[in-house]
Amino acid sequence: MPIRPRPRANYCMRPGSHPTAYQKGRNPMRGDNQPDGERQLDLRSTLTKSQILDGARQVFLSNGFVGTSIDQITAHSGVSKASIYRYFDSKDALFGALITGEAERIAGALPSIDPEDPDPASALRHLRIAILETLNNPTTLITLRLIIGALSRFPQLGEEFRRNSLGPTVEKIAAYLDVRATACDVRIDDSRAAAEEFARRCLAHVTERVLVPGLSFLTEAECTAVVEDILRNAAVRRRDNAHHGGSNGPTTPDDRQV
Repeated sequence: MPIRPRPRANYCMRPGSHPTAYQKGRNPMRGDNQPDGERQLDLRSTLTKSQILDGARQVFLSNGFVGTSIDQITAHSGVSKASIYRYFDSKDALFGALITGEAERIAGALPSIDPEDPDPASALRHLRIAILETLNNPTTLITLRLIIGALSRFPQLGEEFRRNSLGPTVEKIAAYLDVRATACDVRIDDSRAAAEEFARRCLAHVTERVLVPGLSFLTEAECTAVVEDILRNAAVRRRDNAHHGGSNGPTTPDDRQV
């Protein structure tokens, strides 16, 4: 009678039990089922992609889009050409990833606006200051320079950057103005237009600082004046005036005592 090999003892398992997460090569404390090897590959891939983008950003800034080649990016980033093409199909795709990545970073970094804040002028003033501080970032300023330099080749690039970076904030501002219009018994003709103008003015001020280095940021009083002008342009007025044909016209939040 042939002797069958004796099963290897598994001191971590009781008879009839199933393999644990540890025995399958996973650590349940990590909160995922991804093996260590795959996690290391993902981390290495992320670092390589970041290295490519950092190198490309400097080369594009120095040479412009037309004057930049993949060979130059390879030399500056220290990543092989084959690796660059593994992540990006072309120079256009690499350039687009730079712009999109910075827009997404801005969108994720911007604070929310409190829908319960009773004072639109104060809420928007503080939000504007926060936006300007977020945009006053070396990488953002470099990105704006790249966009300006590439507009002749990619005329839609500036609008795409504004939409991807400030678009979510525009939606939040419009929703906030609608909430306050109901709560404060005021009328806003076009909350979306007011939110769009707010975002455009924020980006325009930072872009002006790119074109005029050393230009100072707006003071808090200047921010307040800008916000009140935006609300005035949005035709903010008391609902009773609108219903009874009042001619008081647009009023600022201070006039309305919200």
